[in-house]
Amino acid sequence: MTDWIMFHDHIHPSETHLHGLSKVLVHHTTAYQTLLIGESPYFGKILIIDGDVQSAQADEYRYHEALVQPALTMHPNPKKVYLAGGGEGATLREILRHPSVTSVLKCDIDAEAIKLYKTWLPEWHQGSFDDPRVRLFHEDARLHLNSQPDGSFDVILTDLTEPFENGPSKALFSKEFFDLCHRKLNHDGILAIQASQLTNQHHTMHGAIRHTLLQSFPIVRSYSAYVGSFDTMWAFILATKQVDPRAYTKEVIDTTIESRGLSSVLRYYDGETHRHLFSQEKDIRCFLNSPSYPVIEDQSVFLLSRKD
Repeated sequence: MTDWIMFHDHIHPSETHLHGLSKVLVHHTTAYQTLLIGESPYFGKILIIDGDVQSAQADEYRYHEALVQPALTMHPNPKKVYLAGGGEGATLREILRHPSVTSVLKCDIDAEAIKLYKTWLPEWHQGSFDDPRVRLFHEDARLHLNSQPDGSFDVILTDLTEPFENGPSKALFSKEFFDLCHRKLNHDGILAIQASQLTNQHHTMHGAIRHTLLQSFPIVRSYSAYVGSFDTMWAFILATKQVDPRAYTKEVIDTTIESRGLSSVLRYYDGETHRHLFSQEKDIRCFLNSPSYPVIEDQSVFLLSRKD
């Protein structure tokens, strides 16, 4: 039998996904998180943060295209983009695929982690950190975004760890932060965020995030994609001031992708996928319409972990 290092990705006290790692490349604790980069015979390189699988070489493109491409494709002319988080650089990679983008401000508080990603995860970032359109900041994303002029961004993206109670990212999922995003977006601006799991058994945290966004934006749409290395449907939310992603036809999305020279580059997202992403099953729609609690920065809120 192969002598693998077994990593337990806990879904529930009674449920565990086992990942067999053939090698550990990096195991390091920064001031903010514990990182493990290993090699999986099944998923290729795999990134684990604080005990949760964050990204895997075999399917990271599904997650990152789902997070980035709907917002960038829907915007008629995305030029200025703000990115909070997205440490590995793959979110940045997807943003930079759009030729109209002239500047990206990327703010990630953990400079030590970024240094490791640059070295160990080139398959993810593909040199995106060195693109001249990118300016990288290592500070609190809320304070940094607040220092930018109002109405200055076409798209804001957040790719952050989930808002666990007392966790470092909770303030960046709060009503206060989403109000800030609303102010910093221009009149046709779009916000897209990663927003935890969305399944019939795991939807509490997503519901809280969605309910919070509804207090800041007039149009808020949940969507989800299956990510095999997570072994679940992973959810995102797109919030806008005036455009509805469900109004975009397959033909419009495909035409935009073609006009921007992305048809041969994108592996997951196209017009048909767009329709699928924003079409939820009946039970999920019921959960999304259920009452929830907003995330308020200075108040306690019952938010379960990723494996809620």
